[in-house]
Amino acid sequence: MSRWKSYDNWSAELTGLTVEQLRERRDLAGRRAQQAAARGMGRNPKAARDWRTKLQAVEDELRRRGSEES
Repeated sequence: MSRWKSYDNWSAELTGLTVEQLRERRDLAGRRAQQAAARGMGRNPKAARDWRTKLQAVEDELRRRGSEES
């Protein structure tokens, strides 16, 4: 099994996760997007864009479930 399997199937797995797991993924994606966009830390616009897309997918799933609260 690939170490990156959860990243590869990020959007497909969202419907099967609990709200708590979705919140954990939201936090991870938010941190990674900030790190990828940070100056002085090896800025990577493509990675930042990818993580923002993942973050948006998690937020959409939380909104769909009615669990928008932080």
